[in-house]
Amino acid sequence: MGAAALYALAALVGGAAFLYRVRRSGSTPRAARSLLWLILGGFLGANLGGATTVISRLTGVALPFALKDYSILGGILGGAIAAALLCRHYALPFWRTTDRGIPALPLALSIGRLGCFVRGCCYGAPADSWLALYLPDRAGVWLPRYPTQLLSAVANLAIFLVLVAVERYGHPREGSVTLLFLALFLIKRFGMEFLRGDALPPVLGPLNSTHLMCVAGLGLVAVLWVRLRGKARQGLV
Repeated sequence: MGAAALYALAALVGGAAFLYRVRRSGSTPRAARSLLWLILGGFLGANLGGATTVISRLTGVALPFALKDYSILGGILGGAIAAALLCRHYALPFWRTTDRGIPALPLALSIGRLGCFVRGCCYGAPADSWLALYLPDRAGVWLPRYPTQLLSAVANLAIFLVLVAVERYGHPREGSVTLLFLALFLIKRFGMEFLRGDALPPVLGPLNSTHLMCVAGLGLVAVLWVRLRGKARQGLV
């Protein structure tokens, strides 16, 4: 199966899982029809780095640090903005709605990383570790490398299973499933960046802009977690 087919499969499986969960939970059908807008928001966010680079070249204004042309982190940000706008437009409770739909995302990302593996992008750094596999980079250079695409696929699938288990057995408070996904994904992405062969150059010690975005994201998750817990104690959530 080619990379394009796996990417399409990821979109189909993730979209089907999202629609199933939304309908099963009894949420309004308008939220299900909003899936296309969520995908569009994620696509635009994922390509924000590339657009910023093009604008920088056209204007001659140098960026303070390098950005990837395509980024899953940007995609999550774009999808979150789209979700917030849709929930506001349809008068849906944001956290309750995202808790229902968010487990579909790591499931889709798990399949999508298999497409990256076939395509050769998001490749690992050369390694002599027991984890290393003989793999190519994007240019077709074969070396023993960390199988970052496969490791990410397994990690994303594990996140999906954790979210489903917490949802079913943990009796989570509103917003907990969404924030748990973000925390686990950002931690995974932070660690995986050290193994990537296409990692951006460091800007702060050993950390590059992807690391810093993960740290900023985790800080935001912590703030949102504290705020939600405070509202829950006051009976506002």
